[in-house]
Amino acid sequence: MDVKFVRNTHYMFSVGKDRLVKYWDADKFELLLALEGHHAEVWCLAVSNRGDFIVTGSHDRSLRRWDRTEEPFFIEEEKEKRLEEMFEVDLDGTLESRYAPREELPEEGAVALAGKKTRETLTATDLIIDALDLAEAEIKRISEHEEESRQGKIAEFQPNVLLLGLSPSDYVLRALSTVHTNDLEQTLLALPFSDALKLLSYLRNWTSNPDKVELICRVATILLQTHYYQLITTPSSRPVLSVLKDVLHARVKECKDTLGFNLAAMDHLKQLMAMKSDAPFRDAKTKLLEIRTRLAKRVDARAETKGEKKRKKRQKKESDGHVWS
Repeated sequence: MDVKFVRNTHYMFSVGKDRLVKYWDADKFELLLALEGHHAEVWCLAVSNRGDFIVTGSHDRSLRRWDRTEEPFFIEEEKEKRLEEMFEVDLDGTLESRYAPREELPEEGAVALAGKKTRETLTATDLIIDALDLAEAEIKRISEHEEESRQGKIAEFQPNVLLLGLSPSDYVLRALSTVHTNDLEQTLLALPFSDALKLLSYLRNWTSNPDKVELICRVATILLQTHYYQLITTPSSRPVLSVLKDVLHARVKECKDTLGFNLAAMDHLKQLMAMKSDAPFRDAKTKLLEIRTRLAKRVDARAETKGEKKRKKRQKKESDGHVWS
């Protein structure tokens, strides 16, 4: 494995055991391009002084030279291409394992296996990325409109109809809330670092909604665990993390206090009901057994009473017969 920067730039190349030559933007920690050509692990690389070509050496006993061309490439197209390749690989793996023996369900309290990328998770990732792009464009339009208003250019602002009448922050929250709970982790793992940083910046606005505190905490935890090293080395992420640290801690404490208050109130109501009732709260099964036992005793008592009456009548008849004889 090897990593080399292009001279006097923030771009770099990396090679490794995945047989690919990867071109990165070190400022954004974003993968720009992945080049295929080697048939085994790539162990070393060298970049020219002008950065117009690189040379790589692989375990397949080959040296390859990669020249920079004038043909432009688009980052969004490369992202879509990588997502399609990931989806095809996942589909192939699903078809191969269709007839494989299924794993047993974990016992109660045991940790289950993490989910895999599926069509739903990749679709959800694309929806979140699209929502982030739309929200960013709308925020830019709002700031431009405010600037024009300060300059005296009075014009009515027309919001984007694709946002469904929601604010940019609420639109991103709507896209995130549509993801199933089981697919949330895999969906966020597929987000690029730049989009993950945008998503973190929206979490502060969502904390005012008490119903979304649990979702916000899950999203923050997954993104922090996934992009930990990139976040601690990115200066622009520090203000976001500092704000989230204070806001999330306060919101979680409020939710904890609310739950504690509700539990205490329910215990108090339970005690009041137990005091007013003739009998304390009992298990439904035990109470049902007691009722059945009482009914059985009543039936037995009635049967004994009828038998006693019949016996007395028989004795009376027999005594009457002796008198007549």
